[in-house]
Parts: sequence; structure tokens; C-alpha cells
Amino acid sequence: MTQTNPFAAEPLVPSAAPRPLPALPGHLVAVALSMSVIAILLSMIGWWRSDLENDFSVWLSYVAPYWVTHLLMAGLGVYWLTSAYLERHRLAGYRQPAPLLVSYGVVYLLLSWGLGFVSGQLYMWLYELLDDQYSGRLLTSLGWSVIGLLSFCLEVLVPLWLLLQLFRRSAEVTDGDLQMAGTSLAWCFALAIMVGYLQVMGLALELMDGAFYGFELESWAGVINLLHGGVYMLVAFFAARSALPEQVRGFRGGRLALAALITLSLWIAGALLCAIIMLVLLLVVGVSDLLLLLLFGLVQLALLWPFSRLGLRWGYRVQPVQG
Repeated sequence: MTQTNPFAAEPLVPSAAPRPLPALPGHLVAVALSMSVIAILLSMIGWWRSDLENDFSVWLSYVAPYWVTHLLMAGLGVYWLTSAYLERHRLAGYRQPAPLLVSYGVVYLLLSWGLGFVSGQLYMWLYELLDDQYSGRLLTSLGWSVIGLLSFCLEVLVPLWLLLQLFRRSAEVTDGDLQMAGTSLAWCFALAIMVGYLQVMGLALELMDGAFYGFELESWAGVINLLHGGVYMLVAFFAARSALPEQVRGFRGGRLALAALITLSLWIAGALLCAIIMLVLLLVVGVSDLLLLLLFGLVQLALLWPFSRLGLRWGYRVQPVQG
């Protein structure tokens, strides 16, 4: 004798027509960003009260890029996971989303405090364990990146998936494919490119340990990367928007992530090739380093457009909604 699954959603009358994305992903993004801002403000107040001797602006210039990156990752990750979950289980939404939203906000805030303390202790343990040689700094930087990504998953993604499962009984099941606006998909793709760029550049800066920045610019390296990432995000958005129709059948988060990964891989490979050519021109021909840096930035901007379209063509395979 089989028993009814208590977490199963109650079915509704099926509909074969494409359905728009529910409002739940946007509401959960608002909760995640609100809790993140609260945690950031509490961290700022705690640092300001406990360490009045050091310059607050210098400290803020170091940590602000990490906070902005975390906000981007949190918003994008919550929207991506929720949309993919609703599409996979063919859910039209939750009848009473308030308990889900409140529970996620509380769990998010508690985990941000707890995991922040634990990750800080782990980083200090790694710093004391490894020596001050280059290999030690390399392992410390890699370890800190792994700890950060693991903390992000445990703080943002895992509790969201568990709560979506827990409250799934109040969800509404429907039929038909999810219908997404091409603009929304383009923003998801562009933000994924920006987040990937910030992660790669953040790791590269930690490994270089400020070798290519003066003392005045070292603390602002993260801010400079944010500005660069914003420009690249706009290029990727307009490239994706030009490749996507007005309405797309299905979100297909895995395919969209594959498209972003292909684009980043092509773009990084192109950057490495350009860097090798720049090094040859600098050492052999004697071209001005400022001119080479300017050309390198322009070439990267130019390559991102075709690479974005190739990534979407190879990875996503657009399925437009038939009118």
C-alpha cells in the first residue's frame, strides 16, 4: 500500500500554453538582498566601533568590492535556482509564499553570521599554518577562494533549495513550458559573465598580491575591477539580447550556465593569447606598455560580443515561443 507524499504539490488543471515566470523568484531575490544589506551594515557598525584607530575609508575600499560581488552572486544565484526549480517541477508558484519568504530571510541572516565567523576562523588557521613564501600565499589564496564559494553555497543556495522542498506542498502544479522574456535571459547571462569575471580577477589579484599596482592603487584594485566588469556586463547583455527573441520557451538554467561557461572559456583563452602577443611586442619590438594596455582592453571588449553569441548558440540553443 503506497502512501501519499506529504511534500507533493496538489495538481491543477493542465494547460498546454506557455506560462509566464511567477513572481516568486523576484520576491526571493529581494529577501536575499535585504538580508545581505542588513548583514553588511551590522559588519560596518561592528568594525567602526571596535577599530577606531585605523582609517575607515581604506578598510571600506578593500571590502566594498567583495560585498558588491556577493550581492550580485546572491541575487543571481537565488533567481537562477528558483526559476530552474519552478521549471523542473512545473510549478506555477506557491499559494502562500509569505512563510517561505520569512523562513528564508531568517535562515539567510543567521547563516551569514555563523558562516562568516567560521570562514574567518578557517582563513586565520590557513594563514598561520602556511609560511610566508610564495607557495604559502598561493595556497592561502586558493584556500580562501574555495572557502568563499563553499560558504556562498551553504548560505544562499542550499537553504533555498531545502525550503522550496519543504513548502512544496503549498505549490501549484501546472502544465506547459515556462515562457521567459528575452531581456530577462539576457540580463541573467550578462550578470553571469560579470560574476565570473569578478571571481577570476579577484583570484588573480590575490595571487599577484598587488605586484602590478602601486600602493595608492592596490586598495582600489577591486573597485577598478567592478568598473571593468560593469562595462563587460553591458557588452554581454546587448550581445545576448541581439541573439535572443522577444519570448523564449523555457528558462533552462543548466543550458544558460553552459552558455556562460563557454563564453568565459573562449574569452579567457583569447585574453591569454592577447597577453602573450603583448609580451612579445613589449620585449621584442619595444611598444609602449600604456598603448598595449589600451589595445588589450579594446580587443577584449571587441571579442566579448562574438564570443557571447557563440556561447549562446553552442550552449543554450534558443527555442522561441511560437506566436
